[in-house]
Amino acid sequence: GARGGGAAARAGAGRRVMDNVFGYPDAVWRRFVSPERAGGLDGHDVVRVRARSPAASFVLELSFAAGPVPRARFRALGCPVTIAVGAWLAERLETQGLRALRELDAPAIRAALEIPDERAHCAFMGEDAIRALEAELKSRVA
Repeated sequence: GARGGGAAARAGAGRRVMDNVFGYPDAVWRRFVSPERAGGLDGHDVVRVRARSPAASFVLELSFAAGPVPRARFRALGCPVTIAVGAWLAERLETQGLRALRELDAPAIRAALEIPDERAHCAFMGEDAIRALEAELKSRVA
């Protein structure tokens, strides 16, 4: 309202409410506002890869540890879509393990997160990270 309260202020006393004023797709916005699996992993079994977007100065890092219970984390420097891509990829890797690698590419990322054309480079960066992860995993087996 005009007095400064309003629905957003009442929504969560003391809790910061982030409005999606730029109209990001819901799948992107949810992962940006509350990114699960953010951070890194340590250990001898961890594979860590990075990808960069040539269209912007964005970076996406994936950490993955295969095993009976796969673990995955991400770090991202970039826009909300970059963060959502990292969160979505880490989620897929952790819930589906190595099976997920074959299915993860830019079109799948774009479809899952409803990424618009002007942010397609974020999905391609995600695919680059997955391909780097595949290559690193194969080099460790060989």
